[in-house]
Amino acid sequence: MMLFGSHSKSRFTDRFGCSGLRAFAIGVAVIQMISTAAQAQIFTDPSTTETFPEAIQKMTVVKNYQFGTATGRTIGNLSQLATAFSAYGISGQTVINQEWERYQTFNSTNFVFTGTSLDLTATIASHGGLFAGGINSGQIWSNQTFQPEVTGYTVYAFEVRMRVPSGAGMWPAAWLFTKQPGEADGSEIDNPEFFVMEWQNEFDWTGDQHGPGQGPQIYSIKTNPWVWHPGLNFSADYHDYQTLWTPDAVYKYVDGTLVYAESFRWTAKGAAQLGVNLAVGTNASVSMPGLKPTSLTEFPAVLSVDHITVWAK
Repeated sequence: MMLFGSHSKSRFTDRFGCSGLRAFAIGVAVIQMISTAAQAQIFTDPSTTETFPEAIQKMTVVKNYQFGTATGRTIGNLSQLATAFSAYGISGQTVINQEWERYQTFNSTNFVFTGTSLDLTATIASHGGLFAGGINSGQIWSNQTFQPEVTGYTVYAFEVRMRVPSGAGMWPAAWLFTKQPGEADGSEIDNPEFFVMEWQNEFDWTGDQHGPGQGPQIYSIKTNPWVWHPGLNFSADYHDYQTLWTPDAVYKYVDGTLVYAESFRWTAKGAAQLGVNLAVGTNASVSMPGLKPTSLTEFPAVLSVDHITVWAK
């Protein structure tokens, strides 16, 4: 039997004289070209003149955590908190950076809910004091992970609205870091990170990237290579710390204003989780001089988180 004889073959010939298999391949290629073009139109990096609301206007909210016990808030107790966040990130209970605080499991002392906030609260531990291990504190790490082009979307944007503490030795931050042990390579995105120490304090915003994928600067209004000092006491009120993360760049905003942008590729083997923490004190006195609390009156110290919102496209 000649299944592919001259007569049978004519059935698989299109009007362009191509075999059916070739026509199919051409069709697939065309579809791929259209898909690629469509993907290219999904998102383009924002202009450095755009505000954060302008930069994300075509993006969709995928997570919106509103902390507090008031009506309409989405996370108002420890049980609800545990559905979306963990008390420990990649390092678990291992102490990093020679820090003084010891992060605690979810409890009502270091994770305090008000009507409109979650207060990550640093306290003096039982038999504790102003020394390494003498302070208890709180942190939250998202159960969900994020990475452009890997975890379902091409680009992500984050807004953490919070009020940072003042006082010597305070080290509050919101940052993205790999979730799984063994998958990290130093890739990290910070916005913000405040150091109340010898060289800077609650008036000085910092928000850096780290890791092998760090590239050249795109834009900056920083006062010097390390900080942005706009003359504002960030501990006096809540502020919106916003990050736009594309496959090849990171844009950092404060209250809608672009402060810093840099070329950046996430090179870690694993995707990132979002963390918010209140670190206190360190024995790393050479790199961070004066980053130590000096009085018990600084406690309890509070990093107050109003909401965390995540957009994606």
